[in-house]
Amino acid sequence: MINQDNGNIKINDKPIINQNSDFDSINKMNLGEKQEVDNVGSDWISLEIKNLKTSGFYFNITFRFLKKYLKEVSLVLSEEKFDSKDNWSNWNEQEEREKIKFYQKWIEKEIGIETEFNWGNIWVGYDAKGGSSSICLRYK
Repeated sequence: MINQDNGNIKINDKPIINQNSDFDSINKMNLGEKQEVDNVGSDWISLEIKNLKTSGFYFNITFRFLKKYLKEVSLVLSEEKFDSKDNWSNWNEQEEREKIKFYQKWIEKEIGIETEFNWGNIWVGYDAKGGSSSICLRYK
């Protein structure tokens, strides 16, 4: 899905996504079951993709654009479909932190142990304020 050499993202039979992709081109791909746009201001726009099935997993992906061009990608993945009814009442910090190990193994299988590349970097993180874990990719 993620090309280690150039940071390209390949999703099923869709065109390649990379740091040269703009908001309109990714938005028109109609990825996943649901797409939501968040215009956060100050030249940043987010496109959230829900329950995209590829490579044997379900993904919730957030593409973040600066001045309409892709700068960051956040990935959350699961072997099972995400439940749109999930909320804070069934959230568990320990379970959320356990996802870090799963995501790290996925990255190592996908691109190896390297995290810094000529095109950008990739890491797994836990956001204590937001209460979530994710894989983050940032283009230079």
